[in-house]
Amino acid sequence: MTILQTWIVAGIPGLVVVAALFAGRSRVRAVVGYGALGALVLVFFVTPGGGMSAAALAAVAAVLVALGRGTHLDGGTEHHEARRRFTTAGG
Repeated sequence: MTILQTWIVAGIPGLVVVAALFAGRSRVRAVVGYGALGALVLVFFVTPGGGMSAAALAAVAAVLVALGRGTHLDGGTEHHEARRRFTTAGG
């Protein structure tokens, strides 16, 4: 299987699934998304000539980790979400 065929059969549909899994703030879906992205990296790593594609997909995974997708552990609210008023003016 060539690299183009691998992208058509596994890469593009896999990226659509991964993008759908990372939409929203669900930790479970994010973990499944990381697993799917890891599987895609593995598929391209074993495909002859797919080293650059595997590296690009691994870079996508690194960006998602850096953005904090699926790593929100406490589930609490941020300080701007817990405010009761929208102004600091007295009254």
